[in-house]
Amino acid sequence: MNIHTLKKFASYINSNSKLRLIKRIGDNLFYVNINGEIFYFDLSRGKSLIFITQESLISSKSYNAPFDKTLLKLSNSTIIKAIAEPNNRILKLYLQIQNSYKSQEILMQVEFTGKNTNLIILQDNIVQDALHHISNETSFREVKINKPLAELSPLKEFKDKDEGELFYALKNNFEKLQQNLLSAKKLKLKNKISQKISQINKNLSSLKNKDDLEKNAKKHALYGHKILEHLHNFSNFKGSYIVLDGLKITLPNNCNNLSLAAQIFFKTSKKENKKAQNLHIESENLLSKKEFYKNLLELIENTHNIGNLDIIDSNLSYKHKSKKETKTNESFFIEGFKISIGKNSKENIELLENAKADDLWMHIKNIPSSHLIIHSGKNKIPEIIIKKAAELLVSYYKGYSGRYEVDYTKRKFVKIVQGANVNYGKESTIVILKD
Repeated sequence: MNIHTLKKFASYINSNSKLRLIKRIGDNLFYVNINGEIFYFDLSRGKSLIFITQESLISSKSYNAPFDKTLLKLSNSTIIKAIAEPNNRILKLYLQIQNSYKSQEILMQVEFTGKNTNLIILQDNIVQDALHHISNETSFREVKINKPLAELSPLKEFKDKDEGELFYALKNNFEKLQQNLLSAKKLKLKNKISQKISQINKNLSSLKNKDDLEKNAKKHALYGHKILEHLHNFSNFKGSYIVLDGLKITLPNNCNNLSLAAQIFFKTSKKENKKAQNLHIESENLLSKKEFYKNLLELIENTHNIGNLDIIDSNLSYKHKSKKETKTNESFFIEGFKISIGKNSKENIELLENAKADDLWMHIKNIPSSHLIIHSGKNKIPEIIIKKAAELLVSYYKGYSGRYEVDYTKRKFVKIVQGANVNYGKESTIVILKD
C-alpha cells in the first residue's frame, strides 16, 4: 500500500464521519462502507492495499468467527478521526460506538505492513480482537486479546510516490490486483476442471459393454442352477472348482460351500443384469457431468470477476456431507447460501422434489433450461445473492449473448405438471445481460 495514497485516504475519511459497516468477504478481504461509499481492504500478506470497484464483490461463504462478531459491533459507529502514520503503512480509525447504555471509544488499526499485515481492534491500547493473533513465540510483537500492543518501528525505506487523485489511485489498485490474480485463478480452476473431465473420460471408457454384462449374468445364473441341481450329490464337497454336466465351475474366492456358492452366483447375476439395464443411465449421467464442466470452462474463460471465480471454486471444493444429499446436482455457495443447479431433466425433477417450501426457485423465462434452487429455508435472501444466482444460471445456459429474463419465486408456489415442466405464480423477474 502506497503511504502517500494512505495519507490521502485518511484525510478523505476525516471529512466523512460514519462507518456504516465493515465485514469480511474473504479470508483477508474486508468490505467497508463509509457514508455510503464502498471501499475494500485487502490484507493479504505481502500485497495489502485499499481499492474500489463498481463490481459487486461477495463471498462464497459466510464469516461468523468471534472476530467477525466483534467487527459487526463497529457498525454505525462515528469516526472521530483518521490518521495515517507518517512513516508507516498504518491506518488508525478512532471510533465512537454508542449503545443503549454508554458510549465507547475504540481504535481500529489497519496495518498494511508486509508480513505484519493485520486488522487490530483496541481499547486503551489493549487488544480486543484481531484478524491475526500472534504469540510472542513467533514474533517480537505479540498480538493477543487483553494484552497491550507494542508499536511497530517506522519504516527505514519506503516509496512515497503520489499516485494521483485518491479515487483514481484506489480504482487503479483494483485493476492491478485483477491483472495479477485473475489469470492465476483461472489457470488453477481450469486445471481442476480438466482433471475432473479426464476422470469422467476414464469412467466412460471403463463402462462395461451391455452385451458382455448380460452374457455374464446368464453364465452366473447357469452356474447357480447347475449347483442347485446336483447339490444333493455333494454333501461334503471340498474344493475350489467343480465339474457338472461337463461344465467346469470355478467357485468364488474363499468359498468351498456349494450352497453358498450358488447364492453368490445368483446374486452376481442379478447385479450384472441390473447394471446392464442401467448402463445407459450411468453413461448419460457421466456425459451430462462432462458437458457441465465444459460449460464451466467456457464460463471461466469469459469471467472477469474474482468473486465469481471464487463461487465457481466453491462448487469444485464442495463435498457432500450426507448420503441423503444428491450427488448429481451441482452446488455452489454465495455468502453461505447453497445454490443448486440441475444439469438435465432428471436432476431438475430431483431439485423440485427435494427443495423446501420456502426455498427460492429460479428459471430462465420462456426458455427450456436448468432449474435453480437457493436453499434458504425461512432465511431472507439478500438481493445481491438473488442477482448472483441469476447471473450464474444464465451463464451456465449455453446460449446466445444478450438480454435474459429470470423468474424466481418460493418453491411452494411452483407446481410440477409433468416431468420437469411446471406452472408457477407470485414470481418476480430479474433481467440479466449475458456477454
